[in-house]
Amino acid sequence: MKQRENTMTCNRPDGLTLPESPELEAAVLGALILEPENLPDVAEIVEISAFSSAKNGKIYGAMLSMLAEGVTIDPYMLTQRCKTVEGIGNPAAYVAELTQAVGSGANVIDHARQLAELESLRRLVMLGSELTARAGAGTASPEEVGGWIARQVEEITARVVHADDITPLSDAVRAALDDLERRQKAVQSGKCAGIPTGLQRLDALTGGWRGGQLVVLGGRPAMGKSAVMLHLARAAATAGVPVCVFSLEMSDEQLAGRMLVGGSGVDADAFRTGNVKAAEWGKLEQAGADLSAMPVYLNDRANLSMNSIRSQCKAMHRRGRCGMVIIDYLQLVDAAMRNPNTTREREIAAVSLAAKQLAKEIDVPVILLSQLSRKVEERADKTPQLSDLRESGAIEQDADMVVLIDRPAVYGVETIETKKFGDIKSKDAGVLLIAKNREGATGRIYFRHNESLTRITDYDGPDAEPDQAPGPF
Repeated sequence: MKQRENTMTCNRPDGLTLPESPELEAAVLGALILEPENLPDVAEIVEISAFSSAKNGKIYGAMLSMLAEGVTIDPYMLTQRCKTVEGIGNPAAYVAELTQAVGSGANVIDHARQLAELESLRRLVMLGSELTARAGAGTASPEEVGGWIARQVEEITARVVHADDITPLSDAVRAALDDLERRQKAVQSGKCAGIPTGLQRLDALTGGWRGGQLVVLGGRPAMGKSAVMLHLARAAATAGVPVCVFSLEMSDEQLAGRMLVGGSGVDADAFRTGNVKAAEWGKLEQAGADLSAMPVYLNDRANLSMNSIRSQCKAMHRRGRCGMVIIDYLQLVDAAMRNPNTTREREIAAVSLAAKQLAKEIDVPVILLSQLSRKVEERADKTPQLSDLRESGAIEQDADMVVLIDRPAVYGVETIETKKFGDIKSKDAGVLLIAKNREGATGRIYFRHNESLTRITDYDGPDAEPDQAPGPF
């Protein structure tokens, strides 16, 4: 029995036409009466509300009650139970009619999934009517209405159970080995196994960014979070990976300007003041042409919510234009929690969790920038730590990787102590501290940058190895 072949529509007094299938409902109930051992599995898929017929819903509810009480379910016992339920009519005749509608319960799980999907379609039709009413009332902003509809649709579709939701371990093992083979071939050919970071030593330590990862990039103001962000975006785009950048702090014009400066080598102050020499315009034009060919997409709207970001990313992903997401930065994202009793920590935790869910949902890495607390500047040793992640320990919990930016020169420290290179001058140098790495080692990655922080490169040549720490910082 296929859902589409047996789907009917029901016209309600309010004008809505709702999809329903009396034959499908009868097939599910008849199969459960014949083979009630399937009821626990069906109960995980189908709720009473899935039955458009009130009588069918009452019979299903009676069966669920019998299951909970440990009462044997057979035609006779079910008939006796239904005699006490109003609205069923002649229970014996109807139960017999249901069992005659099917030959066995062999396909009851598939039919149950179809019934649950049909209920979701009905709910979506009703949701469309409510959306019309909310939008027509004009009492909420388009973003508020959009966020509400996104949450409702997600809640409805999340209830639908599909056959491939449960994966056998054998399939997962095969997929893991196939992924290992792919990464091994990439490494053997001199390529990064994941999405390249643009720093060879960072690639060596992390294997590049991978789908489903939430990478938190933290730092105090003026440490270069945005500079590192743009470097990562450019590296991924150069490798052909489309990048969606949500900048809640800087305008898209500012971001493009910084990328132009970095790509052309033009003096940043000259670019900012408009004092660009004629000879440098050629460099800027070439850099502009190179950047324009890159698959980078910018959204600089302030007060974006995670619902809006998720909706845009999913739409871009369907079009093949979202292979990595960068959000700048966490504390500026609108948590869309209108409860006056909600704490700031809970809001930040909600955004962090939503970012991780986004990474898993569309299977792309999400780079989430985050401010660090002022605790860094209150210590004698101003090296950032995991505990400095501002306003919520949930950030550390949700993140697959935490990268903290340290530029000792900002605090007047003239040298950086390293295991591999000895003491190096801190001017135009910085450190990426891999403070958490769920799938690998932690360590320190040293990088060079120009004065305007528009260009970032490996500290040394391609043969340099990252300093590794034995455990978390």
